[in-house]
Amino acid sequence: MSKYKAVQNKINKIIIPSVRKLKDLEYALQCKSPFILLSEIHIGNLKEFTSLCHTKDKLVLVNIDLVGGLSKDSTGIKFLKTLYKVDGIMSPNPIFINMAKDLEMICIHRFFMIDSKSFESGMKALENSNCDAVEILPSPMAADYFQVIKEQKNVPILAGGFIKSVQMIKELFELGIDGVTTSNKNFW
Repeated sequence: MSKYKAVQNKINKIIIPSVRKLKDLEYALQCKSPFILLSEIHIGNLKEFTSLCHTKDKLVLVNIDLVGGLSKDSTGIKFLKTLYKVDGIMSPNPIFINMAKDLEMICIHRFFMIDSKSFESGMKALENSNCDAVEILPSPMAADYFQVIKEQKNVPILAGGFIKSVQMIKELFELGIDGVTTSNKNFW
């Protein structure tokens, strides 16, 4: 089984902790998810926290747009892989997704649902994205649009943002959403 199929198989009704406060990292490391999303991290402590996650057999994802001190270009993405040992990135930019994919990183395409124009732009960007999964933001929009997105790109679909309750997570899973990302540690 390829590395990417193995990753996609791990995305099955999972809750991915999005660690925004580093004091919550220890708690996230105890969760069932094979992934940890280090949000709003700085390159000054990224290597240390990635290493800590790896000691607990967690795959580390970062939102490339929220890594402080990182150049958002091919060199920055190479540094994430080689120097910081990050396993994957999240980005709405198919250029970044494809650069990271060329480096054999896990790639999650962030799909923002702000209005009909953002939906059209997102669908166009998705055509050119070689991603392993798609994250729809905000999650309340995922219920209405995930099937259309899945038809465009047959990969696991995540929902993120505005996750309000365990009931909401259950409903998203019942609809066919493969996973959620949330910074609310009560849901981890």
